[in-house]
This record gives sequence, C-alpha cells and structure tokens, in this order.
Amino acid sequence: MNGKLCAVGVGPGEPELLTLKAVKALNEAQVIAVPKGYAEKESVALLIISPFIQGKKILELVFPMTDDKEVLTNSWQEAAEKISSLLKKGENVVFATLGDPSLYSTFNYLKATLEQYDTEDFIVEIIPGINSFSAAASLLQEPLVEGSENMAVVSTPQNTSRLKEIIELFDTVVLLKVHRYFEQVLDCLKELGLENNGYYVSRCGSSKEFFSQDLETLAGEKLDYLSMLIIKK
Repeated sequence: MNGKLCAVGVGPGEPELLTLKAVKALNEAQVIAVPKGYAEKESVALLIISPFIQGKKILELVFPMTDDKEVLTNSWQEAAEKISSLLKKGENVVFATLGDPSLYSTFNYLKATLEQYDTEDFIVEIIPGINSFSAAASLLQEPLVEGSENMAVVSTPQNTSRLKEIIELFDTVVLLKVHRYFEQVLDCLKELGLENNGYYVSRCGSSKEFFSQDLETLAGEKLDYLSMLIIKK
C-alpha cells in the first residue's frame, strides 16, 4: 500500500504559530521533506519545525530561485521522483511549506508533477497554515480590512502600470516578495501620494523580524527575500 503525502503549512516563521493539526502530522510522518532555494543554504521551513521533528528522517529538496522554466521543471521532476519512491515504499511523507500551501507554494508544482508523471495512486492531504501577511498585521496591530473594504494579495509586479491599477481598485494591497522591485513600487506610491501608507515587514515571526513605515530609508538597501509591503489607502 502506498504512503500518504501531506502538505503542511508551517506559518511565517514562529514555531508556536504551527497549528495543532500540523504538529500532529509532523509527529506521525516517517519522512519530512523540506524545500530550499539553494543547496548551500538552510531550509527556512526546516528551521521553523525543528523543535517538533527530533529523530525524523529529513529529505531536503532544492528548488532554484530562477525564472528559467527548464531549470524549474527539472527540479520539480527530481523532487517528484524522490517523493514518489518513498510513497511506493509505503512511507508517509510530510512536505513542510512556508505560510499556507495554497498561496504561492512550491508544493502545488510538486503535486502537479507527481500527478503528471506518476501513474500510481497516492493519497494527498493539505493542512493550512497561517499566512505571512496575517502575522504581519498582528505584529503591526493594524487591521487588513474592515467593514466593506476589499483586499488584494499579489506577487509584486514589475509593471508599475499594473500595480497602479491594483492599488486603485483595492482598499488594501499586500505585495509579496517586494524586494525584487521595491524602488519601482516606491516610485509608484509617490506618484499616487501614498508613500506614507505602506508598511514594510520582513522575516515576520523569526529572530530577524523587521518592520518599518519609513519606506524612504529602505531605498537602495538590500532587502530580504521574505519581505512584503502592506499598502492601506
């Protein structure tokens, strides 16, 4: 009988923000699979769950941070083959992913690759986790939306004209991975007169947690990959 693959959202960074269901899944798993960007770096997801997985078998899966589709496809295929091999042996595998598995998660590409290349039946369970922007709002003690307000959560677009449209349509806009185009975003906010309406948060819930509303001071700085900007009109 094949094993079960369980995607567990491990939240934004603080181990205590894992759900009881997530901890139970980690305890019951035979193998813990964790993603990381580069082979020489530690997995952030692994750091978060480390208090709960003593003695567990760890499978580190490398997913390069690149826009090269061929490189990405190869990494998903390699990861899928490793996971498939474990499932066919009847082992239960937990894939630990930052935040929530349904939001910009590598797990979805892994699952799609498994379904495409593996003809064997396998069971999948998905356990949600706390999103980084929810944790950031709690840190800032600022509500994301109230009453009839609306909100958009997007991966920061390079195209500032598209960003302007999004900001004009929504009362609150959460920009994830804002480090890539922070200068362009700041210029856009200045054009809209909203340069004082943004909250920058990085590494929320970790020992390196940082937040600031003074966006001008961040211009020209090397910003963290795990960063976001919450814009409230």
